[in-house]
Amino acid sequence: MIVDVGKTAEDHGRALSLLGLARASGELLIGQDQVLRAHKAGSALFMLTSCDCSINVLRRTEGNPGERRTLDAVSREKLGAALGLNNAQIVALPLGSGFVKKLKELLKIGGTLNG
Repeated sequence: MIVDVGKTAEDHGRALSLLGLARASGELLIGQDQVLRAHKAGSALFMLTSCDCSINVLRRTEGNPGERRTLDAVSREKLGAALGLNNAQIVALPLGSGFVKKLKELLKIGGTLNG
């Protein structure tokens, strides 16, 4: 697991706004049930977790062929609020999504879309 994604509150704010757009488009998987269902189906996902995500959720998403990153300054309440929910510990997008490329740019994540 890699922590310390995004270096400023502005980076996080832009990323949360982009996640809201991804939700509106229907691409964003929200919550452990949706993410784990896709994970078990073998989908390569780009997963983002809140800084206070439960160890159980982290453990259950290990081994996904995609990537998992932790938003170091974003609580589950803040992540949920950005999506119009009470809280959310984990969200995911298909690894090939255009939203993933933009999120990586906003959050200053290096590497390619494949890992």
